[in-house]
Amino acid sequence: MNKLSEKELKDLNEIKKQSNNIIFSLGELVLQKEGLVDQFRTLSSKQNEMGKSLTEKYGDGKINLNTGEILSTKKEDLLSPSGS
Repeated sequence: MNKLSEKELKDLNEIKKQSNNIIFSLGELVLQKEGLVDQFRTLSSKQNEMGKSLTEKYGDGKINLNTGEILSTKKEDLLSPSGS
């Protein structure tokens, strides 16, 4: 019966070990990705809820995130003297 040399067996086992490490790392990355996607969905949902709440309170508009000012996007507000 033929048998691998010790070096060949050692090299094959090292390749297998590295391959397993890579597969394990890829699995961890998939789990991290899923966690981040869930966090993003939650954050996006909160943003949408806040947008709806602010629209109900202030009407349609664009918010300057530096100053907090709200610029109306309604056509009639933009044309009125108080909207300028």
